[in-house]
Amino acid sequence: MGTTGRDPDPTGDAVLDALIVGAGPTGLALATQLHAFGARFRLIDRLEDRGRESRALGVQARTLELLQTLGLGEALVARGSTSTRLVLHLDARTVAELRLGDFAATDTRFPFILFVSQAETEALLAEKLRSAGIEIERGVELTEAEQGGGDDVRCALRHAGGREERVRAKFLVGCDGAHSTVRRISEVPFEGGSYPQEFVLGDVEADGALVSGAINSFVDRGVAMFFPLGRPATWRVIAMAAAAGEGEGEGGRSPGADVHDLSLDELQAVVDAPTGGSVRVRDPVWLTRFRLHHRQTAHYRAGRLFLAGDAAHIHSPVGAQGMNTGIQDAWNLGWKLALVARGSADPRLLDSYEAERWPVGRFLLRYTDRAFGALTRATSRGAIAGWARRVVPRLLPRVYESRRLRAFAFRFVSELGIHYRRSPAVVEGEPRLRGGPRAGDRLPDGSLTIDGRPGWLQEAIAAAPRLALLLCGEPAAWDAGHLDELRARFDGLLAIHRLTSRAHPGALVDERGEVLARLGVRDAAQYLVRPDGHVAFRCAGRELSALESYLGEWFTARRS
Repeated sequence: MGTTGRDPDPTGDAVLDALIVGAGPTGLALATQLHAFGARFRLIDRLEDRGRESRALGVQARTLELLQTLGLGEALVARGSTSTRLVLHLDARTVAELRLGDFAATDTRFPFILFVSQAETEALLAEKLRSAGIEIERGVELTEAEQGGGDDVRCALRHAGGREERVRAKFLVGCDGAHSTVRRISEVPFEGGSYPQEFVLGDVEADGALVSGAINSFVDRGVAMFFPLGRPATWRVIAMAAAAGEGEGEGGRSPGADVHDLSLDELQAVVDAPTGGSVRVRDPVWLTRFRLHHRQTAHYRAGRLFLAGDAAHIHSPVGAQGMNTGIQDAWNLGWKLALVARGSADPRLLDSYEAERWPVGRFLLRYTDRAFGALTRATSRGAIAGWARRVVPRLLPRVYESRRLRAFAFRFVSELGIHYRRSPAVVEGEPRLRGGPRAGDRLPDGSLTIDGRPGWLQEAIAAAPRLALLLCGEPAAWDAGHLDELRARFDGLLAIHRLTSRAHPGALVDERGEVLARLGVRDAAQYLVRPDGHVAFRCAGRELSALESYLGEWFTARRS
């Protein structure tokens, strides 16, 4: 259970700030956020043991940045690979090789895609919670949830032994995947469909035309991707049969119906087409067959019920975005829930979750849908598809040689470019800054020194679970009395940091001026940064009245 219980009800049972349903990456990430802000919560999962298999292998830079605010980003990097080769095969011949690692990104400490099993990501988050005395309640299922006229949700839980329990929570969050119980209870439509193609997936040993330690991609009559996994098997393989398999599927199954039975011989049959029989699979640890869906809920919120991760959006794995998007949903929502639950923020702040994250999910759905469509067309039997299979592998290495194109592609795939500029909860103050990240943008990272020690901007201002006011410019020029008053009014909610180009006690020192230039600062500026690393408010100059107005509108000042 989480920490800091509040608002006991008349029966003596404490009202939770939040009940989280689903202990996958999204639910675990949300739990870490709620714990950091001292919220009282419970994290339940109907499964009695966490899944040992996972489909997600890529962790993007933006997710690593968020995890690093808890000291987990570098720990996860140590468990995976940051420099991986991509080997393209056509007609069982190696036709191109790219090294994924140098993406020319300068405003992040994680300029790469991390290849690591989803199981490792979940284990790291679970260990973080366990070290704080928080355990996942497994074998516990949500059976009912009712929003009354009050300020809570009344939930019914069923434990593995059959015991029934009643729980009250201010908020209920569904992180319980594509078949979400919370979504069903909320009655929010889950709009979209499913692709007709069937996929096979497995953790296996394999022999043949595979380059060791590299991602091996085979494209011909179908697609097969072999990822170097290490454990519990050497390879993770995901393969798609050619377009001839479209339709209702085997055994008359309707489109969108997930199936899970797969034999090694069936896996081999699907792999044979794209690899030309050049790869043999053996010794499976885990095999499954599935279809991909492309769906998104009409809303991410229904009163006091919220949806995040696969419960809100599912799509093709093209681009390795799914798990990352779920974790970032959780990071966006967690601090808002915690602050509203404890009365430190206006309840309207919760409306910004859907306003900010729903468009991200919609864009992701459209992007992956188009990319998946292009992939399936390239594996068809048409003349144009045949031309594409011959030409694209030869053009791709030349395109990849462009440093500018690599940087653009990385910013897109890494999710560093996601912004919330249209959110009702972000403001551009006056006088406006002409450069730098705008309100709603992610705050870029950069190296600096603090009292002579090396550090990073994002990590420095995220040291405490609060809003961070970053004052840029000569520290002595700011009104110290005014800052003390501001700090006292928003005690426990606001941390103040100074960023300067010259050494100053306790300041963040940017001696080379690179971070200040990245923020568009010439003389003085102020950035209010949210706990999820996005800019809530910014303006030029040292006058703080516009900042005070913003804080007063969205957050609760300390009572005298």
